[in-house]
Amino acid sequence: MSDRRSTAALLVAFTVLNLVAVVLLAAAYGWPAVLDEPAAVVLPAFAAAQTAVVAGFLLQTLLSVALVPIAIGLHREVGGGTRLWPLTVAAFGILSGLTQTLGWIRWPVVVPGLADTWLDPATTPEVRTATAVSYDLLNSYAGGALGEYLGWLFQALWAVGVAVLLVRARIAGPATAVVGLGLTAVWGLSFLAGPFLPVLAEGPFGTAGFTAYGLWFFWLGAVGLVLLRGARTPVGAR
Repeated sequence: MSDRRSTAALLVAFTVLNLVAVVLLAAAYGWPAVLDEPAAVVLPAFAAAQTAVVAGFLLQTLLSVALVPIAIGLHREVGGGTRLWPLTVAAFGILSGLTQTLGWIRWPVVVPGLADTWLDPATTPEVRTATAVSYDLLNSYAGGALGEYLGWLFQALWAVGVAVLLVRARIAGPATAVVGLGLTAVWGLSFLAGPFLPVLAEGPFGTAGFTAYGLWFFWLGAVGLVLLRGARTPVGAR
């Protein structure tokens, strides 16, 4: 029961703190829209609100790290044992946390130095150009390829597996799984197919994807509440 309470508490905290991080970064930095801007816009904006921005990205980094114990805890609750399918689902959750951590950590660790170099009056045009190229490469690899694409891929696979296992373990009803699978299908299609079919990442489709992704975090929080309610229910009352 203590393990279930811990996993439930992590899921609820994960949802609430993700909302805090998103609101903080959106207010201080115009995130995520700012990611589409060039280094000449991003780096000065970063420096102007560096304390708040670094705090927001550090929080996102820690939340990605938290996906590791969350995936392990949910494995114990909905899968357990050494069966291949539940273990694979847990592995996807752990990989999602690790790849997203590698994506987020660039902001508090590397980007401050790039911003300082960009704004330094002594920086030559050649060095400023090299700084912009460095930012673009870092953003494309650590952010786009690792943190976003691989992170979202593993997260989508984990989300589908958890939704199915919740029903199989009789922790939640079919409606819970349907909602989780539906939300994952919308944001997964938009995020993962978007780089190859831009129409899915832009306009109403892109908006639907980000909306579904935000709602999916609340779905995770709801799963946490279901687990918490189960942990508080006496065995004989179930």
